[in-house]
Amino acid sequence: MTEQVSTNGPRPLRSRTRTLTLWWIAAAGGLTLSVVFHMTQAFTPGTVSMLGGPVIGSVYDQPSIVMFSVDLCLGVLALALLPAALTHDPMEVEESYVGPPSALVAGLVVLTVWMVSVMAAPAGAIVLISISSRLSANWTVPAVFASLLSIVVYELTMSTDLGIDWVVIAMAMGVTLALVGVGALRGTLIRRQARAAGG
Repeated sequence: MTEQVSTNGPRPLRSRTRTLTLWWIAAAGGLTLSVVFHMTQAFTPGTVSMLGGPVIGSVYDQPSIVMFSVDLCLGVLALALLPAALTHDPMEVEESYVGPPSALVAGLVVLTVWMVSVMAAPAGAIVLISISSRLSANWTVPAVFASLLSIVVYELTMSTDLGIDWVVIAMAMGVTLALVGVGALRGTLIRRQARAAGG
């Protein structure tokens, strides 16, 4: 009697359907946020000096077009890298293996732009939860610093106010740490379920 060998291989930790669903959520959410944000910016009443006198009205200026272009490019970049950042490996069932390094690299790139680009924000939130759910300080700490870098870059380049607004940075880091907490809780629950299923 011959022993039958399974040729199916290890089952992936995340299905392509779930990854695609998360991608569509990030894309739809990012596009909606971007449109609302830039429409609000475009039609916010402003003061324009014309013939020596101020005129109050709805103004759409050139910097808004530049900001929209930057937002669009960074948003597309984040969405393009999102599937790679969410990649899992069947070997992750063993606690000594966190995941493929390419997922970390893609995730860090997304997190360096997620607070600079409104369109990239949902993708960044998903990536931050995914990275922290792996329960590895070697992945989570760089992710937190990438998020901090993102908000500092925004404050230095995109913010209209002079200097760095430390209150905004503190709020952004609060959001980052909250998402890290959600990811860590999710990772702990998944690991407990895996142990219970393994007996």
